[in-house]
Amino acid sequence: ARLPIIDMHIHAELLSEFGDGKLSVCSGDQKIILPAIDPKLPFKMQDVIPCSSPIKPSATDEKVMTETLEQFEKYNIRRAVTAGPLDLVTKWHNAAPDRVIRALSFADRDPSPDEYRKLFKAGKFSVFAEVGMQYRGLSPADEKYEPYFALAEELDIPVAIHMGEGPPGGVHIIGPPAYRVPLGSPLLLENVLVRHPNLRVYVMHYGSPLVDEMIAMLFSHSNLYVDIACNNWAFPRKQFYEHLRKMIDAGFEKRIMFGSDQMIWPATIGKAIETVERAPFLSQSQKRDILYNNAARFLRLSKEEIERDHGGR
Repeated sequence: ARLPIIDMHIHAELLSEFGDGKLSVCSGDQKIILPAIDPKLPFKMQDVIPCSSPIKPSATDEKVMTETLEQFEKYNIRRAVTAGPLDLVTKWHNAAPDRVIRALSFADRDPSPDEYRKLFKAGKFSVFAEVGMQYRGLSPADEKYEPYFALAEELDIPVAIHMGEGPPGGVHIIGPPAYRVPLGSPLLLENVLVRHPNLRVYVMHYGSPLVDEMIAMLFSHSNLYVDIACNNWAFPRKQFYEHLRKMIDAGFEKRIMFGSDQMIWPATIGKAIETVERAPFLSQSQKRDILYNNAARFLRLSKEEIERDHGGR
């Protein structure tokens, strides 16, 4: 019997969001070398990050959902912050209402703050995620997002912000053309956190690879958390462990949360969990904090909810 897990980074996605929907990805538990690419020659993502044992996507949009939910059952993922378009997120929630925590983004959707207010009041979502200003070529400090942060603080809506690497090969492959690496700096969050001291916020991908900047922000802003999604399965394991250990050694073991960022590859969820469970420098209590306890605190789960997650009634 597995202890419960909270996944803070799940996507309700369509295959069409990833080119032809047949893209395979590499996992960091095997040797990964990112080769130099001749820009005069045509290339695709598999050329930028090749590996011997790639993970295939689900075969259909329906299977992205059903196979992800099967992973929830297999690994005892009791709750999962699930982001995507409203219709898809609603469909996933209807399929697993006790597990799927509905999340919407205010960086890549059209609704105004007033419309989000109505959706939140109607119980259509509980978290702002994945908020990806970086993919739009903008900073979280951009004035256009100020009304959304103010709304999140007013209504106590948690906010999850993408800061870190995009797809391998960036804008040259499938990445949005506006994506820029410097906009992933955690330092860009400072003015937002100063203006909104009561905001619940976590940085997805912990601002990788700018882990020192992330540590500086965690030190100064005690309401700030991070997740370790995608980096825990898609990046070389040694690199990820160095980053994770650095945050642990800096004293932030109570503010690191598990996430998988499975997108259209449900099998990556198990890889992400395995990476945490096998980390040789983590104690059992630190693993439980990352896999469950820190997220339970961030989400303000009640004692009764926590007991139910652990098999109580």
